Amino acid sequence: MTPLLELRGVSRHFTLPRRGLAPPPLLRAVEQVSLAVAPGEVVGLVGESGSGKSTLGRVALRLLAASGGQVIFDGVDLAAQSAPAMRALRRQMQMVFQDPFASLNPRRSIGGAIAEVLALHGLAHGSADVAAALGRVGLDTADAQRMPRQFSGGQRQRIAIARALAVRPRLLVADEPVSALDVSVQAGILALLQQLRAELGLAMLFISHDLGVVEAMADRVVVLYLGRVMEAGPARALFAAPRHPYTAALLAAAPGSRRTAPPLLGEIPSPANPPSGCVFRTRCPYVLPECAAAVPALRETAPGHAKACIRDDVPA
Repeated sequence: MTPLLELRGVSRHFTLPRRGLAPPPLLRAVEQVSLAVAPGEVVGLVGESGSGKSTLGRVALRLLAASGGQVIFDGVDLAAQSAPAMRALRRQMQMVFQDPFASLNPRRSIGGAIAEVLALHGLAHGSADVAAALGRVGLDTADAQRMPRQFSGGQRQRIAIARALAVRPRLLVADEPVSALDVSVQAGILALLQQLRAELGLAMLFISHDLGVVEAMADRVVVLYLGRVMEAGPARALFAAPRHPYTAALLAAAPGSRRTAPPLLGEIPSPANPPSGCVFRTRCPYVLPECAAAVPALRETAPGHAKACIRDDVPA
């Protein structure tokens, strides 16, 4: 199936403040990442804090420009699009952010916030249209007149989802959409997203550090570490039998896990000074001298399942 969203060797670097006369250092937040999301598919993007997940989500929507590589949406290279062309494309791809408290204007009613988005995209934005958007996420028509401060965190995230989906996008980038919510509320939001995916045929890039959430949501999973892909494959296969030691360690460290794997060593290095060769080698319990020599290719070890590791004798 032709991908709806495709990232081809995408990198995103940030220039850090210069120190003295030396050239300004680069922070390599994302490095040579390739992934694809098919229409109606949910791809989970997982990794520790600082792995580049949120940066990659913003690059995928051209909220941040890529430093290298290509972002292709529905066959169109986003970097080559003019501002008017991008405005038209943005109706087809929307984002839900982590913090439902920060993503809404505290001085605007929620009905006004949704109507504004509809109007910006040239769509009907009357009270009936706003009511339909709220009803889609389980809120009442009367809620349109209320202010964000009058809602709980879970309700605010429903409002953020309603606003994102009001323009009927084909792709939703969900950046840690439940991590700021109480555990008791998370299940309801995840169930809502699954329902909306089924009803609208929605494709999602679902970003989370919570492996249990990703396992419940995703068809395929991409594992990031220090801006690079360590493993990618079908969700069921990846969770049943991870191929990369980093994935195995993450799964073993998840709350309630019965897995055993050597713990991760030390701390995640700075993306401003990543290790040579395999970026995971400084924390890998199976490291070899050869791991420092070259960046390992992401190679397929089973149909649709790939890992960036030179070893095939690593237990998972």
